[in-house]
Amino acid sequence: MKKLPILLCCLIFGVSCAFSQSKTSMDYLRLGSAAYIEGDYEKAIPPYQKALDLEKQQRRLKKKFWIVLVDNFAMAYGITGDIKSSMSVLEYGIAQEPTYPLFYYNVACGYGELGDEDNAIKWLRPAFKYKANMLKGEQLPDPMGDSSFERFRDSEKFKKAIAEILGNK
Repeated sequence: MKKLPILLCCLIFGVSCAFSQSKTSMDYLRLGSAAYIEGDYEKAIPPYQKALDLEKQQRRLKKKFWIVLVDNFAMAYGITGDIKSSMSVLEYGIAQEPTYPLFYYNVACGYGELGDEDNAIKWLRPAFKYKANMLKGEQLPDPMGDSSFERFRDSEKFKKAIAEILGNK
């Protein structure tokens, strides 16, 4: 019988140690961001996914870090060519933070990469509508200089829409 309390203590201690060593969404955000900064976008995806999964269970990150998580996660997918997954992450981001402009801008970029001019324009509109909601130090890119929209640069439709969106009618 003396072994039972020792066994129980070991079990409780082991479980509490296991929980105290669990990584947080911030830990996974750091891991993903380290890979992202190094340009290893494939390696950034799994920790970003784990961070977002934890955030979906209970949001703990401050708003600016949560936005960085979603934005970088979507960008990592996009840069590796997985536009569908990138857009899925961004759609989730928009559902949670509907006035953050870069989520819309990056969806527009996805459509640009897919060659869908109409949807690219459609998603650029809310991006610029909400531009005042950028994080401090951020700036919306110029769509006319963005490689995602390169195939539309000579399109009168695209040029006219961008001029309208930017207020340069």
